[in-house]
Amino acid sequence: MGSQLMRDLDSILAPVEVAQERVEEVLSRCAAESEIPVLHSVLSSVLGGPAKRLRPAITLLVGAGYDVETDDLIYLAAGTEALHSATLVHDDIVDAAASRRGRPAIHVAWSDAIAVLAGDYLFATAAELIARLDRPIIVRQFSQTIHLMCRSEFVEPVFDGNADGVRAQYLEKIGNKTASLLALSCDAAAVVVEATPNESSALHDFGWSLGMAFQITDDILDVVGVSDVTGKPVGGDLQAGLLTLPVIEYMDIESEPEPCIRRLMEGEELSPGEAAVAIEAIRTSSAIEAASRQASMFADKARRSLARLPAHPAFDSLAELVTYATDRNR
Repeated sequence: MGSQLMRDLDSILAPVEVAQERVEEVLSRCAAESEIPVLHSVLSSVLGGPAKRLRPAITLLVGAGYDVETDDLIYLAAGTEALHSATLVHDDIVDAAASRRGRPAIHVAWSDAIAVLAGDYLFATAAELIARLDRPIIVRQFSQTIHLMCRSEFVEPVFDGNADGVRAQYLEKIGNKTASLLALSCDAAAVVVEATPNESSALHDFGWSLGMAFQITDDILDVVGVSDVTGKPVGGDLQAGLLTLPVIEYMDIESEPEPCIRRLMEGEELSPGEAAVAIEAIRTSSAIEAASRQASMFADKARRSLARLPAHPAFDSLAELVTYATDRNR
């Protein structure tokens, strides 16, 4: 099932296949340039491992939509992926995640110290790639996005009996942590292709809405997914004590919630056994359906944003990415 999913994604991204290969070459060179063996090994693991490369693909598809093929787009696409990879390495430390994409997380395979330094190195790599574009506005876009992503880590949704309040906190957090980077892929690409202000706004709205739909779907898959397909343990967010939308919707629906989920809402982590109980409770409620409606709402917003752009097959591929983001295999 997973391989079929990847074939579907490959088909969607066919218009930028050659450009994607060039991005991979740039990322491979970034890993190979390190003369320090352990750093080379870590970078090769991070940049060369299995990945959707969604952010570079969005950048390249925007370029294709304007019939623009330049080295700047390649460096921009590689820069967004280096930035994304850096945040993942650091996120796994913060979240105490044991694995990433079916492999041991960097801090587990090596050490916390090496993971922190490797993440820092990847941030610097992203900065160097973006500097090649010689466009200060894109540097500013990157710095503003990094600020948003860092701020998101200081926001922990808290349930005080008000589901609407904690839902708003959750949406703000994933907006800053996930949606901002997909929006950046569009914002910076809009600068390179010299899109009009109205088109730039549409592209930003598309990237942001797609990011929201993508993250909500990820959080749903943490409850109903299959580890072999998602590449991470099911229930990992619950064990880490994270308040995700399925949990919030469950608490909003159930008048007598499972005690372990009530504890989760109070900021406590769950044991593997408790997480299994929580998963079953959420799955058998209407919480997943409610969370899925939210994902579909953002997906619809993303599609409406694309309708504001000129007709082009590359933008049709972006629309297909929206469906991919919300209909991923479970």
